Amino acid sequence: MKTKYILAGVCMMGLLSASCSDFLEEDPKGQMTNLESFTEPSDLEGSIHALYYQVKMASGYIGIYAPLLKGDDMTSIVSKSNFTDWDQFISNDGNPMMTSGVGCWSCMWSVVKAANYIINGVAQTPGVTEDDINFAIAEARFWRAYFYFWMVRCWGELPIIEKNEINIEATVSSEEDVYKFIVSDLEFAENYLPEHYTTEPWCINGVYTIANKAAAQATLAQVYLTMAGWPLNKGTEYYVMAANKAKEVIDDVEKGTYYYQLFDEYWKVYSRQYNKSNTELVLGVYFTKDFGTGDASQAARGLAELPEETGGFSDMRAEIKFWADFPAGPRKKAIFGDVYYHNQDAKVVPWFYDNVTNCNNPYYVMFAFANDEVEYDQTKSYSAQADGWSDQTAAFIRLSQVYLWYAEAVGRAGQGDKAKAIQLLNLVRRRADGKWNDATYNYYSEGMSYDELAEAAYNEHGWEIAGYYRGNVATRYHDQRRMNRLKDYFEYRLQNPEIEVVKQWLRENPDKADLVTVDELYLQERVQVTGTWDDSKMYAPYPAVDTSLYPSLKK
Repeated sequence: MKTKYILAGVCMMGLLSASCSDFLEEDPKGQMTNLESFTEPSDLEGSIHALYYQVKMASGYIGIYAPLLKGDDMTSIVSKSNFTDWDQFISNDGNPMMTSGVGCWSCMWSVVKAANYIINGVAQTPGVTEDDINFAIAEARFWRAYFYFWMVRCWGELPIIEKNEINIEATVSSEEDVYKFIVSDLEFAENYLPEHYTTEPWCINGVYTIANKAAAQATLAQVYLTMAGWPLNKGTEYYVMAANKAKEVIDDVEKGTYYYQLFDEYWKVYSRQYNKSNTELVLGVYFTKDFGTGDASQAARGLAELPEETGGFSDMRAEIKFWADFPAGPRKKAIFGDVYYHNQDAKVVPWFYDNVTNCNNPYYVMFAFANDEVEYDQTKSYSAQADGWSDQTAAFIRLSQVYLWYAEAVGRAGQGDKAKAIQLLNLVRRRADGKWNDATYNYYSEGMSYDELAEAAYNEHGWEIAGYYRGNVATRYHDQRRMNRLKDYFEYRLQNPEIEVVKQWLRENPDKADLVTVDELYLQERVQVTGTWDDSKMYAPYPAVDTSLYPSLKK
Protein backbone atom coordinates (compact mmCIF):
# COMPACT_ATOMS: atom_id res chain seq x y z
CA MET A 1 0.00 0.00 0.00
CA LYS A 2 1.28 3.43 -0.93
CA THR A 3 2.45 5.50 2.05
CA LYS A 4 0.71 8.85 2.30
CA TYR A 5 2.57 11.71 3.94
CA ILE A 6 0.01 14.38 4.76
CA LEU A 7 2.03 16.57 7.08
CA ALA A 8 5.26 16.52 5.15
CA GLY A 9 4.28 15.69 1.62
CA VAL A 10 0.97 17.42 1.00
CA CYS A 11 0.22 18.21 -2.63
CA MET A 12 1.38 21.58 -3.92
CA MET A 13 -0.49 21.64 -7.21
CA GLY A 14 -1.24 25.29 -6.56
CA LEU A 15 2.40 26.15 -7.09
CA LEU A 16 2.03 24.80 -10.61
CA SER A 17 -1.27 26.46 -11.40
CA ALA A 18 -1.63 28.52 -14.52
CA SER A 19 -2.44 32.07 -14.88
CA CYS A 20 -4.50 35.08 -15.67
CA SER A 21 -5.15 38.65 -14.67
CA ASP A 22 -8.27 38.77 -12.58
CA PHE A 23 -8.59 37.23 -9.13
CA LEU A 24 -12.34 37.78 -9.03
CA GLU A 25 -13.30 36.76 -12.54
CA GLU A 26 -10.66 34.32 -13.71
CA ASP A 27 -7.91 32.02 -12.45
CA PRO A 28 -4.97 33.62 -10.65
CA LYS A 29 -2.06 34.70 -12.74
CA GLY A 30 1.49 33.65 -12.07
CA GLN A 31 3.11 30.31 -12.72
CA MET A 32 5.62 28.68 -10.42
CA THR A 33 7.67 26.21 -12.40
CA ASN A 34 10.51 25.79 -9.94
CA LEU A 35 9.51 24.82 -6.40
CA GLU A 36 13.01 25.28 -5.00
CA SER A 37 13.91 28.87 -5.87
CA PHE A 38 12.64 32.33 -6.72
CA THR A 39 14.52 33.21 -9.89
CA GLU A 40 12.77 36.35 -11.15
CA PRO A 41 10.57 39.13 -9.76
CA SER A 42 7.36 37.65 -11.14
CA ASP A 43 7.93 34.55 -8.98
CA LEU A 44 7.14 36.61 -5.88
CA GLU A 45 3.67 37.50 -7.14
CA GLY A 46 3.24 33.99 -8.52
CA SER A 47 3.98 32.49 -5.12
CA ILE A 48 1.19 34.56 -3.55
CA HIS A 49 -1.25 33.38 -6.20
CA ALA A 50 -0.12 29.83 -5.51
CA LEU A 51 -0.69 30.33 -1.79
CA TYR A 52 -4.20 31.57 -2.43
CA TYR A 53 -4.85 28.58 -4.64
CA GLN A 54 -4.23 26.40 -1.59
CA VAL A 55 -6.35 28.69 0.61
CA LYS A 56 -9.19 28.30 -1.89
CA MET A 57 -8.75 24.56 -2.03
CA ALA A 58 -8.84 24.41 1.76
CA SER A 59 -11.91 26.60 2.09
CA GLY A 60 -13.82 25.38 -0.95
CA TYR A 61 -14.42 21.77 0.00
CA ILE A 62 -17.09 20.91 2.53
CA GLY A 63 -14.86 18.43 4.37
CA ILE A 64 -12.92 21.15 6.15
CA TYR A 65 -16.09 22.29 7.91
CA ALA A 66 -17.32 18.94 9.25
CA PRO A 67 -15.91 19.56 12.78
CA LEU A 68 -18.19 22.59 13.09
CA LEU A 69 -21.14 20.22 13.34
CA LYS A 70 -20.26 19.90 17.02
CA GLY A 71 -21.88 23.29 17.53
CA ASP A 72 -25.54 23.68 18.40
CA ASP A 73 -26.53 25.46 15.20
CA MET A 74 -25.77 22.73 12.64
CA THR A 75 -26.44 19.07 12.03
CA SER A 76 -26.46 16.78 9.01
CA ILE A 77 -28.63 13.88 7.85
CA VAL A 78 -28.56 10.46 9.45
CA SER A 79 -27.28 8.66 6.36
CA LYS A 80 -24.06 10.72 6.15
CA SER A 81 -21.86 9.21 8.85
CA ASN A 82 -18.80 11.12 7.62
CA PHE A 83 -20.59 14.22 8.88
CA THR A 84 -22.73 12.89 11.71
CA ASP A 85 -19.70 11.41 13.51
CA TRP A 86 -18.67 14.99 14.26
CA ASP A 87 -22.20 15.96 15.26
CA GLN A 88 -22.21 13.03 17.71
CA PHE A 89 -18.78 13.92 19.17
CA ILE A 90 -17.42 10.56 17.98
CA SER A 91 -13.67 10.33 17.58
CA ASN A 92 -12.71 8.65 14.35
CA ASP A 93 -9.10 8.81 13.18
CA GLY A 94 -10.05 7.59 9.71
CA ASN A 95 -12.96 9.91 8.94
CA PRO A 96 -12.64 10.98 5.27
CA MET A 97 -13.72 14.52 6.13
CA MET A 98 -10.40 14.72 7.95
CA THR A 99 -8.03 12.43 6.11
CA SER A 100 -8.89 12.58 2.41
CA GLY A 101 -7.32 14.98 -0.04
CA VAL A 102 -10.23 17.33 0.60
CA GLY A 103 -10.32 16.76 4.37
CA CYS A 104 -9.67 19.37 7.04
CA TRP A 105 -6.34 17.95 8.22
CA SER A 106 -4.76 17.50 4.81
CA CYS A 107 -6.03 20.77 3.30
CA MET A 108 -4.78 22.86 6.21
CA TRP A 109 -1.30 21.41 6.06
CA SER A 110 -1.26 22.18 2.34
CA VAL A 111 -1.74 25.86 3.17
CA VAL A 112 0.99 25.71 5.82
CA LYS A 113 3.40 24.20 3.34
CA ALA A 114 2.55 26.80 0.69
CA ALA A 115 3.14 29.52 3.27
CA ASN A 116 6.45 28.04 4.37
CA TYR A 117 7.57 27.89 0.77
CA ILE A 118 7.25 31.68 0.58
CA ILE A 119 8.64 32.39 4.02
CA ASN A 120 11.76 30.32 3.38
CA GLY A 121 12.36 31.20 -0.25
CA VAL A 122 11.13 34.65 -1.17
CA ALA A 123 14.19 36.49 0.14
CA GLN A 124 16.19 34.97 -2.73
CA THR A 125 14.09 36.77 -5.34
CA PRO A 126 16.26 39.07 -7.48
CA GLY A 127 15.10 42.53 -8.52
CA VAL A 128 12.60 43.13 -5.70
CA THR A 129 12.68 45.45 -2.71
CA GLU A 130 12.80 44.57 0.96
CA ASP A 131 9.24 45.89 1.24
CA ASP A 132 8.15 43.47 -1.48
CA ILE A 133 9.75 40.59 0.38
CA ASN A 134 8.20 41.54 3.73
CA PHE A 135 4.81 41.89 2.07
CA ALA A 136 4.99 38.38 0.62
CA ILE A 137 6.18 36.93 3.92
CA ALA A 138 3.40 38.79 5.75
CA GLU A 139 0.76 37.24 3.49
CA ALA A 140 2.27 33.82 4.07
CA ARG A 141 2.51 34.25 7.83
CA PHE A 142 -1.04 35.52 8.00
CA TRP A 143 -2.44 32.39 6.36
CA ARG A 144 -0.12 30.09 8.26
CA ALA A 145 -1.44 31.62 11.48
CA TYR A 146 -5.02 31.50 10.27
CA PHE A 147 -4.93 27.77 9.57
CA TYR A 148 -2.90 26.94 12.67
CA PHE A 149 -5.61 28.76 14.62
CA TRP A 150 -8.18 26.51 13.01
CA MET A 151 -6.12 23.39 13.70
CA VAL A 152 -5.26 24.10 17.34
CA ARG A 153 -8.95 24.45 18.14
CA CYS A 154 -9.63 21.10 16.51
CA TRP A 155 -6.62 18.95 17.49
CA GLY A 156 -4.92 20.80 20.33
CA GLU A 157 -1.18 20.08 20.45
CA LEU A 158 0.46 20.31 17.02
CA PRO A 159 3.87 20.11 15.39
CA ILE A 160 5.10 23.59 14.54
CA ILE A 161 6.38 23.20 10.99
CA GLU A 162 8.43 26.13 9.69
CA LYS A 163 10.69 24.53 7.07
CA ASN A 164 10.18 22.87 3.73
CA GLU A 165 11.53 19.52 4.74
CA ILE A 166 10.30 16.12 5.79
CA ASN A 167 10.93 15.57 9.46
CA ILE A 168 9.16 12.57 10.89
CA GLU A 169 10.88 13.25 14.22
CA ALA A 170 9.01 16.54 14.59
CA THR A 171 7.52 16.85 18.04
CA VAL A 172 4.20 18.35 19.00
CA SER A 173 4.09 21.63 20.84
CA SER A 174 1.72 22.51 23.66
CA GLU A 175 -1.42 24.44 22.84
CA GLU A 176 0.00 27.50 24.57
CA ASP A 177 3.14 27.37 22.41
CA VAL A 178 1.04 26.95 19.28
CA TYR A 179 -0.93 30.04 20.23
CA LYS A 180 2.31 31.98 20.79
CA PHE A 181 3.38 30.92 17.31
CA ILE A 182 0.05 32.10 15.88
CA VAL A 183 0.28 35.46 17.64
CA SER A 184 3.86 35.97 16.40
CA ASP A 185 2.80 35.32 12.80
CA LEU A 186 -0.20 37.64 13.06
CA GLU A 187 1.84 40.42 14.64
CA PHE A 188 4.30 40.22 11.75
CA ALA A 189 1.40 40.30 9.30
CA GLU A 190 -0.11 43.30 11.06
CA ASN A 191 3.18 45.18 10.83
CA TYR A 192 3.91 44.46 7.17
CA LEU A 193 0.56 44.12 5.42
CA PRO A 194 -0.71 47.37 3.90
CA GLU A 195 -3.95 49.02 4.93
CA HIS A 196 -5.02 49.32 1.31
CA TYR A 197 -4.42 47.89 -2.14
CA THR A 198 -4.92 50.13 -5.14
CA THR A 199 -3.81 48.08 -8.15
CA GLU A 200 -4.70 44.76 -9.72
CA PRO A 201 -4.56 41.92 -8.96
CA TRP A 202 -4.73 42.77 -5.25
CA CYS A 203 -7.59 45.24 -5.69
CA ILE A 204 -10.29 44.64 -8.29
CA ASN A 205 -13.49 46.68 -8.54
CA GLY A 206 -12.70 48.18 -5.13
CA VAL A 207 -12.45 44.76 -3.48
CA TYR A 208 -9.28 43.50 -1.84
CA THR A 209 -8.54 40.01 -3.10
CA ILE A 210 -5.95 39.24 -0.41
CA ALA A 211 -5.49 39.90 3.29
CA ASN A 212 -4.59 43.38 4.50
CA LYS A 213 -3.65 44.87 7.87
CA ALA A 214 -7.26 44.98 9.07
CA ALA A 215 -7.62 41.25 8.43
CA ALA A 216 -4.58 40.57 10.62
CA GLN A 217 -5.88 42.84 13.38
CA ALA A 218 -9.34 41.29 13.34
CA THR A 219 -7.97 37.75 13.39
CA LEU A 220 -5.67 38.68 16.25
CA ALA A 221 -8.65 40.05 18.19
CA GLN A 222 -10.42 36.70 17.84
CA VAL A 223 -7.25 34.82 18.82
CA TYR A 224 -6.98 36.87 22.01
CA LEU A 225 -10.68 36.34 22.72
CA THR A 226 -10.15 32.61 22.33
CA MET A 227 -7.02 32.55 24.49
CA ALA A 228 -8.97 34.29 27.25
CA GLY A 229 -11.34 31.32 27.35
CA TRP A 230 -11.05 27.55 27.34
CA PRO A 231 -8.62 25.79 27.41
CA LEU A 232 -5.91 28.38 28.16
CA ASN A 233 -8.25 30.43 30.39
CA LYS A 234 -6.09 33.53 30.37
CA GLY A 235 -9.03 35.61 31.45
CA THR A 236 -9.34 39.35 31.91
CA GLU A 237 -5.95 40.40 30.53
CA TYR A 238 -6.65 38.73 27.21
CA TYR A 239 -10.23 39.97 27.03
CA VAL A 240 -8.80 43.47 27.33
CA MET A 241 -6.28 42.69 24.59
CA ALA A 242 -9.08 41.36 22.37
CA ALA A 243 -11.17 44.47 22.93
CA ASN A 244 -8.23 46.77 22.21
CA LYS A 245 -7.32 45.00 18.99
CA ALA A 246 -10.91 44.94 17.74
CA LYS A 247 -11.21 48.62 18.66
CA GLU A 248 -8.22 49.44 16.45
CA VAL A 249 -10.16 48.14 13.45
CA ILE A 250 -13.34 49.90 14.56
CA ASP A 251 -11.57 53.23 15.13
CA ASP A 252 -9.92 53.10 11.72
CA VAL A 253 -13.27 52.34 10.09
CA GLU A 254 -14.82 55.35 11.79
CA LYS A 255 -11.88 57.57 10.82
CA GLY A 256 -12.14 56.45 7.21
CA THR A 257 -8.77 54.70 7.21
CA TYR A 258 -10.57 51.46 6.39
CA TYR A 259 -13.50 51.54 4.00
CA TYR A 260 -15.64 48.78 5.52
CA GLN A 261 -19.28 49.43 6.37
CA LEU A 262 -22.28 47.34 7.28
CA PHE A 263 -24.94 46.70 4.71
CA ASP A 264 -28.24 48.34 5.58
CA GLU A 265 -30.07 45.02 5.09
CA TYR A 266 -28.87 41.61 6.23
CA TRP A 267 -29.87 39.69 3.08
CA LYS A 268 -27.16 41.49 1.13
CA VAL A 269 -24.48 39.64 3.10
CA TYR A 270 -25.20 36.40 1.21
CA SER A 271 -26.68 37.77 -2.00
CA ARG A 272 -25.44 37.25 -5.54
CA GLN A 273 -25.93 40.92 -6.26
CA TYR A 274 -23.24 41.86 -3.72
CA ASN A 275 -21.19 38.67 -3.99
CA LYS A 276 -18.07 40.51 -5.13
CA SER A 277 -18.79 43.93 -3.72
CA ASN A 278 -19.44 43.09 -0.07
CA THR A 279 -18.67 46.27 1.84
CA GLU A 280 -18.47 44.60 5.24
CA LEU A 281 -15.94 41.90 4.34
CA VAL A 282 -12.78 42.38 6.37
CA LEU A 283 -11.51 39.06 5.03
CA GLY A 284 -12.98 37.22 2.08
CA VAL A 285 -11.84 34.55 -0.34
CA TYR A 286 -13.16 34.80 -3.87
CA PHE A 287 -14.00 31.90 -6.12
CA THR A 288 -14.56 31.60 -9.86
CA LYS A 289 -16.62 29.12 -11.83
CA ASP A 290 -13.47 27.69 -13.35
CA PHE A 291 -11.49 27.44 -10.13
CA GLY A 292 -9.84 24.11 -9.46
CA THR A 293 -8.86 21.17 -11.57
CA GLY A 294 -11.91 20.85 -13.77
CA ASP A 295 -14.38 20.38 -10.91
CA ALA A 296 -16.39 23.56 -10.46
CA SER A 297 -18.54 21.91 -7.80
CA GLN A 298 -15.83 22.19 -5.15
CA ALA A 299 -16.78 25.81 -4.63
CA ALA A 300 -20.50 25.22 -5.11
CA ARG A 301 -21.45 25.48 -1.49
CA GLY A 302 -24.93 26.72 -2.26
CA LEU A 303 -25.79 23.04 -2.62
CA ALA A 304 -24.49 21.87 0.72
CA GLU A 305 -27.26 23.25 2.88
CA LEU A 306 -30.20 22.54 0.56
CA PRO A 307 -32.28 19.34 0.85
CA GLU A 308 -31.64 16.39 -1.39
CA GLU A 309 -35.31 16.51 -2.34
CA THR A 310 -34.79 19.82 -4.10
CA GLY A 311 -31.42 19.01 -5.67
CA GLY A 312 -29.04 19.78 -2.81
CA PHE A 313 -26.62 17.68 -0.76
CA SER A 314 -28.14 17.94 2.74
CA ASP A 315 -24.62 18.12 4.21
CA MET A 316 -25.45 20.95 6.59
CA ARG A 317 -28.80 21.87 8.05
CA ALA A 318 -30.00 23.71 11.11
CA GLU A 319 -30.87 22.21 14.45
CA ILE A 320 -34.45 22.57 15.60
CA LYS A 321 -33.80 24.28 18.94
CA PHE A 322 -31.47 26.79 17.34
CA TRP A 323 -34.17 27.67 14.82
CA ALA A 324 -36.78 27.89 17.60
CA ASP A 325 -34.62 30.20 19.75
CA PHE A 326 -33.58 32.43 16.86
CA PRO A 327 -35.22 35.89 17.00
CA ALA A 328 -37.73 36.39 14.20
CA GLY A 329 -37.02 39.13 11.69
CA PRO A 330 -35.23 39.90 8.42
CA ARG A 331 -32.00 38.26 9.56
CA LYS A 332 -33.77 35.00 10.30
CA LYS A 333 -35.57 35.19 6.96
CA ALA A 334 -32.27 35.60 5.14
CA ILE A 335 -30.61 32.66 6.90
CA PHE A 336 -33.31 30.01 7.14
CA GLY A 337 -35.40 28.56 4.37
CA ASP A 338 -39.07 28.48 5.37
CA VAL A 339 -40.11 26.19 2.52
CA TYR A 340 -38.54 24.22 -0.29
CA TYR A 341 -39.62 22.65 -3.54
CA HIS A 342 -40.06 18.91 -3.17
CA ASN A 343 -39.09 17.42 -6.52
CA GLN A 344 -40.66 14.02 -5.98
CA ASP A 345 -44.08 15.41 -5.11
CA ALA A 346 -43.74 18.48 -7.35
CA LYS A 347 -44.95 20.87 -4.70
CA VAL A 348 -43.77 23.54 -2.27
CA VAL A 349 -43.64 22.34 1.33
CA PRO A 350 -42.64 23.70 4.77
CA TRP A 351 -39.26 22.59 6.07
CA PHE A 352 -40.97 20.18 8.48
CA TYR A 353 -42.77 18.37 5.65
CA ASP A 354 -42.92 14.62 6.39
CA ASN A 355 -42.57 12.68 3.16
CA VAL A 356 -42.89 8.96 3.84
CA THR A 357 -41.01 8.10 0.64
CA ASN A 358 -37.81 9.36 2.25
CA CYS A 359 -38.20 8.30 5.85
CA ASN A 360 -34.52 8.75 6.77
CA ASN A 361 -34.67 12.50 6.32
CA PRO A 362 -38.29 13.58 6.46
CA TYR A 363 -37.70 17.11 7.68
CA TYR A 364 -35.13 19.84 7.40
CA VAL A 365 -34.54 23.07 9.15
CA MET A 366 -32.65 24.67 6.33
CA PHE A 367 -29.79 27.07 6.25
CA ALA A 368 -30.54 28.23 2.75
CA PHE A 369 -28.45 31.39 2.34
CA ALA A 370 -30.07 31.24 -1.08
CA ASN A 371 -33.74 31.72 -0.33
CA ASP A 372 -36.37 34.26 -1.30
CA GLU A 373 -34.48 36.98 0.54
CA VAL A 374 -31.27 36.45 -1.39
CA GLU A 375 -32.42 35.96 -4.97
CA TYR A 376 -33.27 32.27 -4.70
CA ASP A 377 -36.81 31.12 -5.41
CA GLN A 378 -37.78 28.62 -2.72
CA THR A 379 -40.80 27.60 -4.78
CA LYS A 380 -38.60 26.09 -7.51
CA SER A 381 -36.16 23.21 -7.49
CA TYR A 382 -32.50 24.04 -7.18
CA SER A 383 -31.62 22.52 -10.54
CA ALA A 384 -34.28 24.59 -12.29
CA GLN A 385 -32.68 27.90 -11.36
CA ALA A 386 -29.03 27.56 -10.38
CA ASP A 387 -25.69 26.24 -11.57
CA GLY A 388 -24.05 25.75 -8.19
CA TRP A 389 -23.08 29.37 -7.63
CA SER A 390 -19.51 28.20 -7.86
CA ASP A 391 -18.16 31.74 -7.64
CA GLN A 392 -19.65 32.25 -4.18
CA THR A 393 -17.43 34.37 -1.96
CA ALA A 394 -16.28 32.87 1.33
CA ALA A 395 -16.92 35.55 3.95
CA PHE A 396 -14.28 34.69 6.56
CA ILE A 397 -14.61 37.85 8.70
CA ARG A 398 -17.28 40.55 8.53
CA LEU A 399 -17.28 43.94 10.21
CA SER A 400 -20.38 43.02 12.23
CA GLN A 401 -18.37 40.22 13.81
CA VAL A 402 -15.61 42.61 14.83
CA TYR A 403 -18.25 44.82 16.48
CA LEU A 404 -19.60 41.85 18.42
CA TRP A 405 -16.15 40.57 19.42
CA TYR A 406 -15.39 44.00 20.80
CA ALA A 407 -18.66 44.14 22.72
CA GLU A 408 -18.21 40.67 24.19
CA ALA A 409 -14.58 41.31 25.14
CA VAL A 410 -15.49 44.54 26.92
CA GLY A 411 -18.27 42.74 28.76
CA ARG A 412 -16.17 39.77 29.83
CA ALA A 413 -13.29 42.01 30.89
CA GLY A 414 -15.72 44.01 33.03
CA GLN A 415 -14.00 47.20 31.98
CA GLY A 416 -13.72 49.51 29.00
CA ASP A 417 -16.10 51.66 27.01
CA LYS A 418 -19.39 49.91 27.76
CA ALA A 419 -21.46 52.63 26.11
CA LYS A 420 -19.55 52.21 22.83
CA ALA A 421 -19.89 48.43 23.02
CA ILE A 422 -23.65 48.68 23.55
CA GLN A 423 -23.92 51.16 20.68
CA LEU A 424 -22.23 48.70 18.30
CA LEU A 425 -24.28 45.80 19.65
CA ASN A 426 -27.46 47.75 18.93
CA LEU A 427 -26.21 48.64 15.46
CA VAL A 428 -25.92 44.96 14.56
CA ARG A 429 -29.33 44.18 16.06
CA ARG A 430 -30.94 47.18 14.36
CA ARG A 431 -29.94 45.77 11.00
CA ALA A 432 -31.04 42.27 12.03
CA ASP A 433 -34.52 43.51 12.96
CA GLY A 434 -34.95 45.61 9.82
CA LYS A 435 -34.70 48.88 11.76
CA TRP A 436 -31.57 50.25 10.13
CA ASN A 437 -33.06 53.67 9.41
CA ASP A 438 -34.62 54.04 12.85
CA ALA A 439 -31.91 55.63 15.00
CA THR A 440 -34.23 55.52 18.02
CA TYR A 441 -34.49 51.72 17.91
CA ASN A 442 -32.17 50.27 20.54
CA TYR A 443 -32.94 46.69 21.47
CA TYR A 444 -30.34 46.67 24.25
CA SER A 445 -30.54 49.05 27.18
CA GLU A 446 -27.75 51.45 28.06
CA GLY A 447 -28.19 50.28 31.64
CA MET A 448 -27.19 46.68 31.03
CA SER A 449 -24.35 45.27 33.13
CA TYR A 450 -21.00 44.12 31.79
CA ASP A 451 -22.08 40.52 32.24
CA GLU A 452 -25.33 41.13 30.37
CA LEU A 453 -23.36 42.85 27.62
CA ALA A 454 -21.03 39.86 27.25
CA GLU A 455 -23.88 37.38 26.98
CA ALA A 456 -25.87 39.55 24.60
CA ALA A 457 -22.87 39.94 22.27
CA TYR A 458 -22.14 36.20 22.48
CA ASN A 459 -25.73 35.38 21.50
CA GLU A 460 -25.87 37.99 18.76
CA HIS A 461 -22.69 36.62 17.23
CA GLY A 462 -24.23 33.16 17.18
CA TRP A 463 -27.25 34.50 15.32
CA GLU A 464 -25.25 36.80 13.08
CA ILE A 465 -23.15 33.95 11.66
CA ALA A 466 -25.61 31.09 12.24
CA GLY A 467 -24.81 28.06 10.11
CA TYR A 468 -22.24 29.93 8.07
CA TYR A 469 -19.54 27.33 8.25
CA ARG A 470 -17.29 29.18 5.81
CA GLY A 471 -16.78 31.96 8.34
CA ASN A 472 -14.42 29.58 10.05
CA VAL A 473 -12.30 32.01 12.04
CA ALA A 474 -15.20 32.13 14.54
CA THR A 475 -18.30 30.01 14.11
CA ARG A 476 -20.96 29.17 16.65
CA TYR A 477 -19.00 26.00 17.46
CA HIS A 478 -15.86 28.01 18.17
CA ASP A 479 -17.79 30.38 20.44
CA GLN A 480 -19.22 27.48 22.45
CA ARG A 481 -15.82 25.82 22.65
CA ARG A 482 -13.94 28.83 24.03
CA MET A 483 -16.70 29.39 26.58
CA ASN A 484 -16.56 25.70 27.57
CA ARG A 485 -20.26 25.27 26.81
CA LEU A 486 -20.10 22.30 24.48
CA LYS A 487 -20.52 19.97 27.44
CA ASP A 488 -23.85 21.64 28.30
CA TYR A 489 -24.97 21.29 24.73
CA PHE A 490 -23.89 17.63 24.74
CA GLU A 491 -26.11 16.97 27.77
CA TYR A 492 -29.01 18.64 25.98
CA ARG A 493 -28.47 16.46 22.93
CA LEU A 494 -28.46 13.37 25.13
CA GLN A 495 -31.97 14.30 26.28
CA ASN A 496 -33.06 15.34 22.78
CA PRO A 497 -36.46 16.69 23.83
CA GLU A 498 -39.31 17.15 21.41
CA ILE A 499 -39.97 20.69 20.20
CA GLU A 500 -43.25 21.92 18.78
CA VAL A 501 -42.58 23.73 15.49
CA VAL A 502 -45.84 24.46 13.65
CA LYS A 503 -47.19 27.28 15.83
CA GLN A 504 -43.95 29.26 15.71
CA TRP A 505 -43.57 28.66 11.98
CA LEU A 506 -47.09 29.97 11.39
CA ARG A 507 -46.41 33.07 13.50
CA GLU A 508 -43.38 33.79 11.35
CA ASN A 509 -45.02 32.80 8.05
CA PRO A 510 -48.70 33.72 8.23
CA ASP A 511 -48.80 34.15 4.45
CA LYS A 512 -47.99 30.45 4.00
CA ALA A 513 -50.64 29.02 6.31
CA ASP A 514 -52.29 27.15 3.44
CA LEU A 515 -49.22 24.88 3.21
CA VAL A 516 -49.75 23.48 6.70
CA THR A 517 -52.14 20.59 7.31
CA VAL A 518 -51.59 20.03 11.06
CA ASP A 519 -52.19 22.22 14.12
CA GLU A 520 -49.06 21.14 15.94
CA LEU A 521 -46.05 18.92 15.40
CA TYR A 522 -43.35 17.83 17.85
CA LEU A 523 -39.92 17.01 16.43
CA GLN A 524 -36.56 15.77 17.71
CA GLU A 525 -33.12 15.88 16.19
CA ARG A 526 -32.61 12.88 13.94
CA VAL A 527 -28.93 12.49 14.79
CA GLN A 528 -28.73 10.83 18.22
CA VAL A 529 -25.97 11.49 20.76
CA THR A 530 -24.89 8.81 23.22
CA GLY A 531 -22.24 8.27 25.89
CA THR A 532 -20.87 10.49 28.63
CA TRP A 533 -19.00 13.74 28.44
CA ASP A 534 -15.29 14.25 28.89
CA ASP A 535 -13.15 17.06 27.58
CA SER A 536 -11.47 14.84 25.01
CA LYS A 537 -14.65 15.30 22.98
CA MET A 538 -13.52 18.87 22.39
CA TYR A 539 -10.73 17.50 20.20
CA ALA A 540 -10.47 15.43 17.07
CA PRO A 541 -8.00 12.53 16.98
CA TYR A 542 -4.93 12.81 14.82
CA PRO A 543 -5.45 10.90 11.57
CA ALA A 544 -4.19 7.34 11.71
CA VAL A 545 -2.34 7.86 8.44
CA ASP A 546 -0.01 10.34 10.18
CA THR A 547 0.21 8.81 13.65
CA SER A 548 1.76 5.80 11.92
CA LEU A 549 4.51 8.06 10.57
CA TYR A 550 4.97 10.67 13.27
CA PRO A 551 5.62 9.09 16.68
CA SER A 552 4.98 12.37 18.52
CA LEU A 553 1.36 12.36 17.37
CA LYS A 554 0.67 9.16 19.30
CA LYS A 555 -0.93 10.00 22.64
